[in-house]
Amino acid sequence: MAAEDPIAQNELDALTRRVEAVEDRVEALQVQSGGNFAAVIEGQAALRREVRDGFTKVNARFDAVEAKMDRNQAQIVELLSALVGKSPDEH
Repeated sequence: MAAEDPIAQNELDALTRRVEAVEDRVEALQVQSGGNFAAVIEGQAALRREVRDGFTKVNARFDAVEAKMDRNQAQIVELLSALVGKSPDEH
């Protein structure tokens, strides 16, 4: 049919070229987004490491503050006990 109808053949050829052009564009976009996707994934991994390291440092600071508070509270109890003249273990 297409060989008998030159208009149909021309339309078919034009559609074929358009499909090939779209396929080429899709392939180019896949390659382009593939590279960007890898960069985004690496960026996310780096950000996760940075956040994890930050949490580790913050947790260490909280642990240090908690230990210091425990020491200060024990010292306050000792000082108050000395003022009152009673051992903190006596009720």
